[in-house]
Amino acid sequence: MKRFKYIFRVITTVILLNLTAMGASAQDIDYDSVEVSLLTCSPGQEVWAQYGHTALRWHDLNPEHGMDVVVNYGVFSSEQPYFIPRFIFGLTDYCVGALPYEEFYKEYSYEGRGIIEQVLNLTADDKKAILDALNINLRPENQTYRYNFFYDNCTSRARDMIVNHLHGKVKYADNVDTKVSYRDMIHRWTQDYPWCQFGEDLLLGVYADKATTRAQQQFLPDNLRADFAKAIYNGKPFVKSTTTLLEPENLVDYQVIISPFTLFFFIFIISCMILIYEYKKKKILWGWDALMMIAAGLPGIVLTVMIFSQHPCVSLNLLILFGNPIPLFMVWRATKRTRRHQHDAWWKVWFAMMILGLLGGFFQHYPTPILFMALSLLSRPLVHMYMERAGIYKA
Repeated sequence: MKRFKYIFRVITTVILLNLTAMGASAQDIDYDSVEVSLLTCSPGQEVWAQYGHTALRWHDLNPEHGMDVVVNYGVFSSEQPYFIPRFIFGLTDYCVGALPYEEFYKEYSYEGRGIIEQVLNLTADDKKAILDALNINLRPENQTYRYNFFYDNCTSRARDMIVNHLHGKVKYADNVDTKVSYRDMIHRWTQDYPWCQFGEDLLLGVYADKATTRAQQQFLPDNLRADFAKAIYNGKPFVKSTTTLLEPENLVDYQVIISPFTLFFFIFIISCMILIYEYKKKKILWGWDALMMIAAGLPGIVLTVMIFSQHPCVSLNLLILFGNPIPLFMVWRATKRTRRHQHDAWWKVWFAMMILGLLGGFFQHYPTPILFMALSLLSRPLVHMYMERAGIYKA
């Protein structure tokens, strides 16, 4: 993507001028010789590329014009100021850029990614309207937009540039799954990347589990490609022809030494063993208390920050009941009182938070590793409350 940013800076101005010139003399263009295509690219190795990509191709077969341009709504640079904080808070700005098709092809060939082209069955008026819209969109003042992975991304922008400028309505096949959620859809693409899927499940909240419409499901490039393939426009197939321009190469097969499931199940087993030991010895291992509180508090900082994010699917996340910064403030006091064989009211508060968090599983999907961790955390207030009821620790 950095290379795209470099190309974008160097040649967009030139291409913009050419497109503008074409738009200004639209009556001289033989639109029957123009092909407007949807390009669907296979996933890449980077996190932001693992769901694929979508772009538009404007290909004038007339040798007098010879314009073969790809319009790409996924241009960004990770080197822009405050990129990470802006990304976390949903304030990332993407750009629309235009570059020669040959350069676009070389970029994806270099990355080992595939490209499928769907030439659309459009009228001359449709193509002219799309060209006029592209001219406006490629103006410097219109190139930047506020990116949102689910609601406003490179795929939805490309779709809207097409379907919003047609002289008719695209009719999709009646095969939409009205029960699938955003989380369900991205799980299909991350099933071979357990740590990536686990991280996304940590950040996604309640709204990611709601049912989606067909339009919402088209945020994924392959979903849009599949919908276009079966769509009807003006009584004809919306896609005139489909060609695989570039076959994807075998990407690196990521091998994980230990999966999230294995790690957190191991922690759960250790917690059970410690709980049995404490029950028999009537003694609490305060060091394990401190470790569990820190383990809950540090990720909780991230979950708390996400409350203020502009990403609509992360702001309400019930996992914050399991992980939040409060234990970090209580760890010193709680462990000190434990060493003195004194009970602390904090453990009842934490117990209530854990129970409420588990009840939240009825409203939000929890990954299994998190449930193992939640049960490990729950064991701490349970053993403290037992010690108090047994009269071993003073209130």
